[in-house]
Amino acid sequence: MAAITLRILHGADRGKAYGSLATPVTIGREEGNTIQLNDDRISRYHLKLQSDNDKIVLTDLESTNGTKVNGEEIQVRIIRDGDIIALGRSVLLVGSHSDIERRIADIASRLSPANAEQAGVMRDRLERISNNERDSDSEVVEELNEARIPLLPAEPPPLPSPLGPSQAAELAELFDYIQAALREATESAYKRPGGESVEIDFAPWQAILDLQATLAELLRKVSEPGDDMQ
Repeated sequence: MAAITLRILHGADRGKAYGSLATPVTIGREEGNTIQLNDDRISRYHLKLQSDNDKIVLTDLESTNGTKVNGEEIQVRIIRDGDIIALGRSVLLVGSHSDIERRIADIASRLSPANAEQAGVMRDRLERISNNERDSDSEVVEELNEARIPLLPAEPPPLPSPLGPSQAAELAELFDYIQAALREATESAYKRPGGESVEIDFAPWQAILDLQATLAELLRKVSEPGDDMQ
């Protein structure tokens, strides 16, 4: 059974810490949640954290005002140490100091020296935020906005494992579809001699936007599986 540490950075319950909570964990304003927050902008049962294949998965429980991870609105997301969860007026930091240090060290070992230095800067920023080193609430909000993606991965997320032959084939088809759409758009791009910007025609630009919309629909289907995903 996986465990998770959560520290509340902002909101009425600021300063509270929950160490090594056994999953599943629910968060909301109602009694009966693993973590009950005093926040009228969050739902009675707002989100759930559960373990699956040694990973922690966050699922928004169809909350009224939604959940953000690292500044991005999500329905379902794998959570890692150093991630920032925002719901209502409350902001939570995932992981203890040592948990985050280990993740930063792991990422930095796979980065170029310049990016490794950036990881160190982000570590210091998270340290200041979690220690409440600020002059005002507006300053901490500004810090949190800067930490939208506190720990940028050094490489794309790994593929699910194990994959059956049919699953691998279906995933390959999906990637081929995405790559073909991006290839067509990038091949039509034009860079003027001596310039630093790239121009792209309206049609391929619309194709990229259409691809983005398609991916958004697929992400929603994955996060809210129904009969159409069987």
